[in-house]
Amino acid sequence: MTRAGTPTCVITGAASGLGLEAARQLAGRGHLVIGIGGTREECRVAGDAVRRSARRPEILFIPADLSSLAGVRQAASLIRRELPAGRLDRLVHGAEAIVGRYTATKDGLELQFMVNYLAAFLLTRELFAALVRPAESRVIAVSSGSHRGTEIRWDDPLLRRRYDGARAYRQSKLALVLFALELNRRVLGRFPVRAFGVEPGPAAPARNARRISAADAATAIVRLAADPASSIAADYWRLGRPAEPSPYARRGDAAVRLWTLSEKLIGGGFL
Repeated sequence: MTRAGTPTCVITGAASGLGLEAARQLAGRGHLVIGIGGTREECRVAGDAVRRSARRPEILFIPADLSSLAGVRQAASLIRRELPAGRLDRLVHGAEAIVGRYTATKDGLELQFMVNYLAAFLLTRELFAALVRPAESRVIAVSSGSHRGTEIRWDDPLLRRRYDGARAYRQSKLALVLFALELNRRVLGRFPVRAFGVEPGPAAPARNARRISAADAATAIVRLAADPASSIAADYWRLGRPAEPSPYARRGDAAVRLWTLSEKLIGGGFL
């Protein structure tokens, strides 16, 4: 039974890695956590891990196919059924796919662009009515330092020609930052929603870099989800500190262009 006033947090990619650590930490802080994972077995194992590590955790895992537009919509429908009073306080986009070869989804989209970015765009749209219910809600986009030094390839945004897996990954993480900053522009003065981009830390530290554990990196995500609004004024964070995303990520024209493309790809408008 959910306690009155318990913050509710949805986390994608919550069955492993940073997402699982973030779920563990937020459940330990008393949040109701709805984790989105891959298979039912992955969700079962992750749920058991959180329950062992937190005292009386409120945790629910939902399996979902975030590589499919229909799968994202189905996940949103299942999430809405579980939201106390139809409200959602935090939405953390942590799911990601990494592939080296071009892989098309069921909808004919490039896999990394779909899972790492477009699923986040669509899920936010599908859950937006729940996000505007609390007095203050947050959308947290887990990006990467790899978004720096790249741009959206507008002549071939789904990278169907001359595919490069690393570039596709960088572009998807850039798209997340563009989305977060544009969401803030669109809700300003209209809705009590705030978006944050975050680089929690390198998954595979470079030589001579300080090694960051998954638990340490997840703390940067948890801070944005759990700390008072007055202590997290910046829109973008890197390694637990306010930071500037790449100059390209701050371009409003690129963000609007991406937003328009995203609406076209999902087949519906958003804000």
